[in-house]
Amino acid sequence: MDKAFLFAIASGEDREGPIPKADVVAGIRSDDTEFAGAIYDIVTIDKLSTRIDPPLTDVELESLVTEYFERCILTDPKGERTLTRYGAAWEAQDCILQTWESEGGSSESFTRWKKWMEKLYRAGDEGIKRAIVDGILEHLFEKKGLRQSFADWKADSELKTAYDEAQLWADTQPKRRTKF
Repeated sequence: MDKAFLFAIASGEDREGPIPKADVVAGIRSDDTEFAGAIYDIVTIDKLSTRIDPPLTDVELESLVTEYFERCILTDPKGERTLTRYGAAWEAQDCILQTWESEGGSSESFTRWKKWMEKLYRAGDEGIKRAIVDGILEHLFEKKGLRQSFADWKADSELKTAYDEAQLWADTQPKRRTKF
């Protein structure tokens, strides 16, 4: 794997050639969080991700992204290229919202994201739980229709706390006005 080539591409240098899929997968799983952050940039910037050869499937991309977000949420790395705990939570929230808006709350992808959040919340310490609630759920719950996709959390003694906190926050936010 040519780390210098991949860092250069992620940094916006004009380098030609395909980006090997195997290098992308190995890079995002690398112990080097800065390198993993550079690879995350490659897979999420359209003009770069189209150069991955062979292309990542949507499921492969989702898997790599959730793996990267999970590492960032669990370890809260500090660096120039990597996401912090809350940075990863906010990015995850955006991915979940896009999935819900394009595929709905019963899609396989949405279900995987929801299970991923549940796993992190249940296993996490207070800092991780706060990131899940404050960085993801609260903002998702601003969309009342999306909130219904988490109704099963209300029946679970541990997840109910997260649901209630996110609902309270979302319900107390000023309503945004749309300008036409």
